[in-house]
Amino acid sequence: MAGTQEKLLEIQNLKQHFNIGKPNEVKAVDGLTFDIYKGETLGLVGESGCGKSTTGRTIIRLYDATDGKVVFKGEDVHGKKNRSQLKSLNRKMQMIFQDPYASLNPRMKVEDIIAEGIDIHGLAKNKEERKQKVVDLLEQVGLNKEHANRYPHEFSGGQRQRIGIARALAVDPEFIIADEPISALDVSIQAQVVNLLKDLQKQHKLTYLFIAHDLSMVKYISDRIGVMYFGNMVELADADELYSNPIHPYTKSLLSAIPLPDPDYERNRRRIAYDPSQHDTSEEPEFREIRPRHWVLCTTKEFEAYKQEFQNKES
Repeated sequence: MAGTQEKLLEIQNLKQHFNIGKPNEVKAVDGLTFDIYKGETLGLVGESGCGKSTTGRTIIRLYDATDGKVVFKGEDVHGKKNRSQLKSLNRKMQMIFQDPYASLNPRMKVEDIIAEGIDIHGLAKNKEERKQKVVDLLEQVGLNKEHANRYPHEFSGGQRQRIGIARALAVDPEFIIADEPISALDVSIQAQVVNLLKDLQKQHKLTYLFIAHDLSMVKYISDRIGVMYFGNMVELADADELYSNPIHPYTKSLLSAIPLPDPDYERNRRRIAYDPSQHDTSEEPEFREIRPRHWVLCTTKEFEAYKQEFQNKES
């Protein structure tokens, strides 16, 4: 997909460091470089605290970047902008948040929550059109018009997340960052929400950055997957390629932890422990393309070893 489509978003050496009192500094994101292509879903995975959510929030400018660039359709997201330019950018890029309970104002009715972006951007000519847009959005996410006059506390977690999705769609965005949108939901509801996101992507021609720690769900929705570890991306490849041919030891460790509904497999499953001290420290690692569209963070020595590993596997 990526090879035939245009770049929608370019992330160049992105850094997000937080000062928590001298001399302490948290390098939540420390030099990310990757692209997102129009119409695709890029999954971003890694354990808690690796910088996934911070990456998403920095891309959409909820945080000002410490260094690096985020370029959306040729426009520098973190460049100097007036209010009108920021407003236009905010309409094109939206976010679905992790916690459906905390992300909705409990004092606002659902109609006003969803219509907030419509009001800000002047997308409805009158009250009737505003109301109809909200009804249409509710129906698109699997709710109905009667829900418009209720308050968030009257809904389940899955329904609240659908309201959050409707709110993001209300301004007709091109790019949506879904920040662990299913992690707070019951397992029985997670697949429903992911299927909804896939349907809406086709319907609205959306591009997603899907952030999660559930590798099995990420594979289901993503075209490509990036693996993060302590603020860096250590591997990036097409979803099937990453699962079939993981290269970086951390990726192998994550994949080895995925349970399968197979008692025989589970009885013999070998969990791979990741030991960062085993890496070559003779030089700074670089992001290198080890196979077509398959990138790994590694040194020259590791690069040669990984290539040899592939050759041995294929022979």
